[in-house]
Amino acid sequence: MPHNGLAPPHPRRATFARRHHPDVAPHLLALLDRAQHGDRDAFADLYATFREPVTRYVSVRMRDRDRDAIPDLVQEAFTGALAELSTALLDVRGWFIIQAAKACTRHDWSRRRYMRAAYAVRDHSSRDTSPSLVGDEQARPGRITFVHAMARLTADQRRAIQLRYLDGYPRDAAARLMGRSTEAVRCLERRAIRRMQLALTAPALPALTRAQPNRKATP
Repeated sequence: MPHNGLAPPHPRRATFARRHHPDVAPHLLALLDRAQHGDRDAFADLYATFREPVTRYVSVRMRDRDRDAIPDLVQEAFTGALAELSTALLDVRGWFIIQAAKACTRHDWSRRRYMRAAYAVRDHSSRDTSPSLVGDEQARPGRITFVHAMARLTADQRRAIQLRYLDGYPRDAAARLMGRSTEAVRCLERRAIRRMQLALTAPALPALTRAQPNRKATP
């Protein structure tokens, strides 16, 4: 029993206190304070300090998924941190990791959304096109492929696909939002789906074929 007559702190309470009041280097807290007051150089120093741990976290989250997205997600984490500086935690490193987790979660949800839309387009087009245009089961349309296919559409076709397959609006509601008739939206869908189907199922060029123009002739 301590001399002051007080019982020692409960282990769980001590752990809780350390979690919410972590030991953070004073210079990091100073950098955070300066960044919160508009000092962009201070935020650049925070970026340089925590870029590596944030990259490691994102790499672990994406190791079995979209590794090509890692650099973009790291940048998105710091962009989110910059936008939320006023609510930063005293655990500066932990707060940046939280921003990275948010970026990865948004990416996962976005990818699932685009995947669902891509498969919906394929399922729809399989009823209207010949079997030769329907992709095989091994082909898994990803977000980038779907976005590239969307880029080949006209503005009205993209809007129709966005409302119907990404946002999930029924055709009559999509027609009202577009200021068109239901039949006009149906026609836009059909034309868009035909064009996207060709883009989504087009075979990729072999790597050697793509690299061939850059090869030097062997004497």
